[in-house]
Amino acid sequence: MTELPRRFPYNPSWRVLLGCALFFGACAAFMAYKATHNSVGLIINRIITLGPTGATVFYWVIATLGGMFVLAVLLLAVRRVVGHRVLELGTDALLLPNGFLQIKISRIPYADIQGVSETQVSGQTFLYLRAGGRKFTITASLFPNTDSYAFVRDFLTSRAPR
Repeated sequence: MTELPRRFPYNPSWRVLLGCALFFGACAAFMAYKATHNSVGLIINRIITLGPTGATVFYWVIATLGGMFVLAVLLLAVRRVVGHRVLELGTDALLLPNGFLQIKISRIPYADIQGVSETQVSGQTFLYLRAGGRKFTITASLFPNTDSYAFVRDFLTSRAPR
């Protein structure tokens, strides 16, 4: 039998945060450069044709979106430093960080679990938990390793009705 409560770190890794910040920062910088040096139009997938002004606006919009992703990554990094998130398998309930920046903690009694399913999307694994008329998502990549995720998945699956 499993010794409860059991806590698992539940945060994006520093490597992922750094990679996202670099990727979206480079995209934002490149698109801002394109916007400031643009003098020609743009054709997107041979469907949408933009003149020079429209192309410049398009580049600025993409640059802004990239900058917003960088800001989101910085907020996640601050959240990780300030408040370390954990997923806890308690004696009678799961405590799951969720919501915007995972600031909120949901208490999900095991008795309320109605179903558990696992899905892979673009190489990412998600565990969906239906409980109390709500759907919760547990993201495998937020665990420190695959063994921790597998343990949580198997434990919660064992608590779901057959």
